[in-house]
Amino acid sequence: MQGKFSRQTNSVLVLLIIFLVMFALNHLMPLHRDDFDYSMIWKTGEHLNSPADVFESTYIHYFEHGGRAFTVFCLILFLWLGKFIFDVANALMFVALIILVYWHARRDFKFDEPKILAAAGILAWLCIPHFGEVAIWKSGSTVYLWSAVPVAIFLLPYNFTLAGTRNFGDSNFFAAAMLILGIIAGCSVENLAVTVTLLSIAISFYVSRKNFLPLWMVAGNLGNIFGLIILLAAPGNFVRYDVQSIDKGILIHIGNQFAGNGEMLIYILPVILILICAFSRANRFSEKKSDAKLFVFVGILILSYFCDNALARAFKYFFTEIIFPPFDVSTKFLERFDNFIMKSEEVVIYALILWIIFKRVKSSISINGNLRFKDFHYSVFLFGVAIFNNLVMIGAPTFPARATFSSVVMILIGALAILRNSTVHEKLFEGQTGKIIKRGAAVILSFTIISALFITANLRTENDKRIEIIKNAAERKIYFVKFPPLEIKNRALRHVFFSDFDGAITREGLCEFYGIENIRVKELTNNERRYFENLQAEEINTNLSDWYKLEIWRKNKK
Repeated sequence: MQGKFSRQTNSVLVLLIIFLVMFALNHLMPLHRDDFDYSMIWKTGEHLNSPADVFESTYIHYFEHGGRAFTVFCLILFLWLGKFIFDVANALMFVALIILVYWHARRDFKFDEPKILAAAGILAWLCIPHFGEVAIWKSGSTVYLWSAVPVAIFLLPYNFTLAGTRNFGDSNFFAAAMLILGIIAGCSVENLAVTVTLLSIAISFYVSRKNFLPLWMVAGNLGNIFGLIILLAAPGNFVRYDVQSIDKGILIHIGNQFAGNGEMLIYILPVILILICAFSRANRFSEKKSDAKLFVFVGILILSYFCDNALARAFKYFFTEIIFPPFDVSTKFLERFDNFIMKSEEVVIYALILWIIFKRVKSSISINGNLRFKDFHYSVFLFGVAIFNNLVMIGAPTFPARATFSSVVMILIGALAILRNSTVHEKLFEGQTGKIIKRGAAVILSFTIISALFITANLRTENDKRIEIIKNAAERKIYFVKFPPLEIKNRALRHVFFSDFDGAITREGLCEFYGIENIRVKELTNNERRYFENLQAEEINTNLSDWYKLEIWRKNKK
């Protein structure tokens, strides 16, 4: 009993750590892009001031932009309630997702496998595509994270009934609850809504062939269908589709599938590698080779990364100042080259750490098990549903990697179900192999989490400074504000999502929200930069930032 209590306590500690990391990232990340549009009654320019405004904005949005009624309502509601409350809610929602992923993998409500729970959190952190965009950014997280959680809750009774681990009875109250959950799941996000509706109907048909079909299954199916109709029949869908589908034929749609699925495969590389290890044979005569040189190289790259990408900047300088000038390359090429180089260090570091962990784990495996994929029919089924869930998007004019969010969650559930197998668990989580995985996970988490927090904190500082300038400009009737481009290029493997103020969505939302006419992001002239760098402390008004002082100087000079 004590052992079980200890495992449950460790599980709670795992979830507490996940919550603290997610809350820190949410709290540091400022509102941006669509967040400003949704902070006002949709396309009216009026700020949210009451619950009535929340409902009005949701209603207008449904008719003018899209049918994701539940998630849009949640987004608008929590933006009205305030960012701090939203930060807490968003962190809790991610913790809820990890719990639900674990329960679906275990197919029961038990809560005593802290290692599997930790694996769920680590793999979700590493494998969910564009993590910052779908789990931290407010507008993005409500579309994807806040859709996945109610869908996962809705599917629990179906899953547990199939597994025979729980009997949910046939009460009217539970049927009503499933009806409501079904409606919410049905009007979540397009591909997931279609998949969950078909999946619940298929499971109900399968159960009805063997047993009496419970009322809650019927209610859940009806709710799903009704919610899907709400989602797909929204007038706003047709408005948005007409704009996004211009000049996009079927070949573009098929190409989107290759691009979206290909990027998803890159993100789920840790899952692929760990499953390769799970099905690998024992190494009877493994040779231990030192990775000392590789460790030193990774250490130098990490040091460079946290020292303003020193190596990447030197590499960029060599090409842009020495190699490229004789060839008169285009400005667009230089911008892309700069973007690629400045984000390359973090990718190289991540790939090398993954390679070291994989190589060491594979060489340390000492247990052979009679493991075949057909023994894991539940996992294989989930992998198939994930592929189908992506294929549903073939009708959409765009298919960004973030839209694979729910498919990756299904893949994670399937992978965790395999990792729970007693042979696999002993092979990977016990003995020398278990130590390597724990140490490797600690290294890769330390790098990615610290870098994400570091970058986000710097972004928050710069953003707060800029917002202060905009507010002061609006108060003094200065309606045109100019900023230098953000120098922060890294995104910590997409765990940080932030757009500079020159993006059309961010610029328009900010201007409307704060009541100014235009924001421009452009490099300062040499005179402006010299003035800014030479500002004396006594010249600066304590109520104004340096950049605002520069804007006044520029205006007076004109």
